[in-house]
Amino acid sequence: MQNQQDAQIRDPYRGHEIRVWARRNDRGAWRDEVQVYVGGERIELVAPAADGPDWMTENEALLAGVERGRYLIDKRIDDD
Repeated sequence: MQNQQDAQIRDPYRGHEIRVWARRNDRGAWRDEVQVYVGGERIELVAPAADGPDWMTENEALLAGVERGRYLIDKRIDDD
C-alpha cells in the first residue's frame, strides 16, 4: 500500500501513530490495512502476511487494524 494521508482511523499509541483503512476484498468481505508512523515517517514493522480473518463490517475491520497496529508496536518496543 502506498503512503496514504486519508486514513480512516489515526490512533496515537506509545509514541507512534497507527493509520488504518478498511478495504473490500474480491469476495466482498472487509480487510484491514495498517501503517505505522513515528515522527511523521512511516516505519516498516515485521508482520505476518495479512492472511487473517475477513470481517463482515467495515467497522470490525477498522477496529481489528487498530488492534493489530498496537500489537506490532508493543512487540517492537518490548523486544528492544
